[in-house]
Amino acid sequence: MTKNDHLTTTNKAAVAIVSSQPTVPGTYVLLLIDVTERWNVPVAELLEHEGLVLEDLLRSGFRLPRDCFARLIQRAISLTGEPGMGFLMGLQMKVSCHGVIGQAAMVARTLGEALDIAIAYFNMPSSDLELRLDQQGDRVRLAFAERDERYQLGEVGAMFLLTGFAAMAEALTGTRLRGRGVVRFAQPSFMSRFDHLMAGPLTFDGDFNGFVFDRSILQSPLVMSDPVAARVAREQCKEELGRLGGGRSLMQQVRDLVFDEEMGFASIEEVAAKLNVTTRTLQRRLRAEGVVFRDLVESMRQQHARRLLAVGQKSIGQVSDLLGYSDVTNFSRAFRRWTGRSPRDYARAPG
Repeated sequence: MTKNDHLTTTNKAAVAIVSSQPTVPGTYVLLLIDVTERWNVPVAELLEHEGLVLEDLLRSGFRLPRDCFARLIQRAISLTGEPGMGFLMGLQMKVSCHGVIGQAAMVARTLGEALDIAIAYFNMPSSDLELRLDQQGDRVRLAFAERDERYQLGEVGAMFLLTGFAAMAEALTGTRLRGRGVVRFAQPSFMSRFDHLMAGPLTFDGDFNGFVFDRSILQSPLVMSDPVAARVAREQCKEELGRLGGGRSLMQQVRDLVFDEEMGFASIEEVAAKLNVTTRTLQRRLRAEGVVFRDLVESMRQQHARRLLAVGQKSIGQVSDLLGYSDVTNFSRAFRRWTGRSPRDYARAPG
């Protein structure tokens, strides 16, 4: 789809899901409706130019093209005269807006585990953003990174996501967490009106969109933590990824299914069962994409080892067990091969 394409029917769920254009959850439009209703803007007037109706947005799993969402926001700004629409929408964001991903994050043990779930499952099919968490000494950086330069996160979108994630973190932990926000755009004139609502200082004209905060914040316990419910919710996340699997390569689907933040790596037999194919068929189809299951797992072990050590939520022994190593010695040997450093040195090193 091009930037001029839009939805022209009232039954668009299938269209939105298979679109090659980046998409966003329909629940984001519900947030926009909640905000614009303060100006008594009729729902139909906001939605009519995109051919949307409220019933579409209430449908489970509904997603719509990002350009459609961007036009809706600009229309809302035009109808209300409020340029800070993204900030106001972010204040309204709830964890439940993200469906099963939000449910899984809500019942995790700590904020760090909730972010691990978000990072693992935020990159839904057709999404153009991914979450990245990097160590910077005693601080960490959470960034919203674009996977396609054609779809840069603009001023309204960045404020929406940053404010929304800050609001959700506060709701999950029951306390306001301090940190520094960073955005790529210049400071808008209207921002001074929202200074009293900011969770911390905001740096404009930065080199990324996201947050920088103390690493210790990742240890903050969640008020609704429930390990059993968390396990069930993560399985539901995987089922959701499988349901929306259209458009993703088999390798991408395997990457989604093979690793669990609590249980570690699944066997090839377990992954094949989740994809409803035999092990032999799975291996053959991966080979057709130039991928070997064992090599894919090894690559993911390296990726997760770096991330888990940098974040510091687990001990070296726990990381070793989670990644499927028989003992810490074997894990340390593999980690030295990947990075030239021991796991302990890597975990202590500044970002």
